[in-house]
Amino acid sequence: MAATLYAVPASHPCACVERALQLKAVEYRRIDLPPIAHKAVQKARFGGGTVPGLVLDGEKVLGSRPIIRALEATTPEPPLLPSDPNERKSVELAEGWGDEVLQPLVRRVLWAALGRAPGALASYGEGSKLPIPAPLARLSAPLIARAKQRFSGASDLNVRADLAHLENHLARVDRWMKHEVIGGDAPNAADLQIGSGLALLLTVEDVAGVAGSRPATELARRWFPGYPGHVPSGALPAAWLS
Repeated sequence: MAATLYAVPASHPCACVERALQLKAVEYRRIDLPPIAHKAVQKARFGGGTVPGLVLDGEKVLGSRPIIRALEATTPEPPLLPSDPNERKSVELAEGWGDEVLQPLVRRVLWAALGRAPGALASYGEGSKLPIPAPLARLSAPLIARAKQRFSGASDLNVRADLAHLENHLARVDRWMKHEVIGGDAPNAADLQIGSGLALLLTVEDVAGVAGSRPATELARRWFPGYPGHVPSGALPAAWLS
């Protein structure tokens, strides 16, 4: 089976899919795309301006949830979706929340932090193969951060609301773990979708300090250890975190 993953470094949906490929032992090559510029590339290649994109045995699939299902069809073991209909419904509910609610929240908070600390942007490209010289990356970081803030809707009002509701979101993940929807011995699709989002969120030190140690943060660090990137504390206003 031939697979090519098109990704943006440190992107949480891309991390979700890459972990799924690794768990299913699918051989793949990864092509890294630069932030913002990836939109035009993906639009031309997949018909949509987002990541991840996967070419699997010649078939093009765009988006983390469709890719997971394509992998389930071609490589059933180990399964990422339960065979029991009721269990599958619960997992897909949690997975959908991770995709539709958590994913954009993480993106807004991250780019709000990087907009205030653009020097940290380079750390999110560690380990990638982007052919961008370091001096150019440093010069372009503030422009990229501001553009991504606009694209992701990371206004002060939105990010303050995201942070105000963070405890409720983390508690939801804790409850899913308590009821064994996620957090089992082997990860399912919801573990990967939620875990990758939380892992990226925890790279913002201000947020990691507020989140503390709890089941939800342990889930992220369990399945996505050593997540690239780090925004030092003090990037986000203290009043937003109280």
